[in-house]
Amino acid sequence: MATPADNSCVFIPGPWAHRLIQANGCQFHLAHMGSHHDDRPLVLLVHGHPEYWWAWRHQIEPIARAGYEVAAIDQRGLGGSDKTPEGTDALTLTRDLSGIARTLGASKVAVVGLGRGGTLAWALPAMFPELTAGVLTFSAPHTRTLQRAGTHLTLATWRRVAQTFVSPLARNALRSDSYIKKLLEEWSAPTNTGASGEATNYAAAMRLPEAADTAVAQLRWSYTSPQRPDGRKFFEITKRDIEVPVWTVRGDLDPLLPERAWQRDSEFVTNTYRHITIPGVGHFVNEEAPEESTRIILEFLDSLP
Repeated sequence: MATPADNSCVFIPGPWAHRLIQANGCQFHLAHMGSHHDDRPLVLLVHGHPEYWWAWRHQIEPIARAGYEVAAIDQRGLGGSDKTPEGTDALTLTRDLSGIARTLGASKVAVVGLGRGGTLAWALPAMFPELTAGVLTFSAPHTRTLQRAGTHLTLATWRRVAQTFVSPLARNALRSDSYIKKLLEEWSAPTNTGASGEATNYAAAMRLPEAADTAVAQLRWSYTSPQRPDGRKFFEITKRDIEVPVWTVRGDLDPLLPERAWQRDSEFVTNTYRHITIPGVGHFVNEEAPEESTRIILEFLDSLP
C-alpha cells in the first residue's frame, strides 16, 4: 500500500551536497560533490526508470575522491526536480543535461547513464559535441539500435510497455512500495537486492506530486517516439557520428535486453568503443555490482584524453 508523499527521500544526507539549480527553464535537484578542475570534465550521473539520483549513491564519493566534480541529477519531473508541462521527450531531457553542465560552469562533460538515462547519454554528443568528453552507459544500447530492434525486447520489457498505455493503472502502481519492489526484483539478477533493497525510497520518490505521471509519460514517449514529430527529429539527430570515446556496460542477467541488442553500437562511434559484460548482474548494474561499476567508471574517466 502506498503511503503519503515525503520528500525526505530526496534530501538524503551523505558526503555530497544537495543543490537546486536553474537550467533550461527548469529547477533541478542534484547531489553534488567535488571541485571544478579545468583539465577534467564534470561527471554527470543520469538515472534510469524507476529511479532518481539515489541510484548513484555508491559512485558519487569515489568519483569525487578521484579528483572529479560529480553531479547525480534528478531528471526533469522526477525526484526533487521541477515537474513541468514539458519534459517527456528526449530532446528536452538531453538539452537539460547540457543546461545543467553549463549552469555548473563546465566546459566538458563525461556523461554516465543507466537505462533511459543511457539513452540521453548517447544523445548528448550528437546534440552537443563541443561539450561532451565521453559517454559511458549501463544497460542502454544506442538509441537507433533499439529503434530498429524491437525484436530485441524481452517479454519483461513488453509487459511494462503495455502497462504504460493504461496510464491510471501505471501511475497508481508506481506509487506502491510493493509494486516498485517487485519491478526492481524482476529486473535484477536473482537474489540480488542491490536495487530492490531501496524500493521504499524509489516508491517514495514516485509519490512526490506528479512524479509518477511524469515517469509514465516519459516511458510512453519512448515507445511512441517513432510516430511523433519530436521523436522523428530525435532519431534524425542521433544518426550523427559520435566522435568521443564510448563505453557500454551490460549485466549478463539483464532480463530486459539480450547481449545481441548491443551488437551494432560500434557503428555509431568513430572514436574508441568498448563493451563490457558483467557476470551475475541484471539491469541495475551500478546498484547490483557497485564496486565493479565504480571501478569501470573510474577507469573510463582516466582513459579520456
